[in-house]
Amino acid sequence: MRPSLLCLPALLVAAPATAQIAAKRDYGPVPLANPFLPDSRLPAPPLGKELRDIDRRIDRARESGRLSPRDARRLEREARAIGRLARLYGQGGLSPSERSELEARTARLRDSVGRPRG
Repeated sequence: MRPSLLCLPALLVAAPATAQIAAKRDYGPVPLANPFLPDSRLPAPPLGKELRDIDRRIDRARESGRLSPRDARRLEREARAIGRLARLYGQGGLSPSERSELEARTARLRDSVGRPRG
């Protein structure tokens, strides 16, 4: 009575099941739902100039002492994150919700730089 030989057929049957997991399929570009309506994707907002301006305001606020170095780093990280999201979202065109998210985050960052710290 050898238990190792009895388990061998069970392992051979179970092994191919793990190999059958397939990767994500690419079905190509998705056509418009209605060819008579225009594409609802929007171009990326021109955030580069505004983010550079915010970055300069962060630097000036840090130099003048209105922002601590820690707060300045946090705001600069947020500015970089917004820039990365804008590039990522802009690759395939923006949906209205993506555009409003970028605009809201940029406005919140702009307000955070101008807000006095206590």
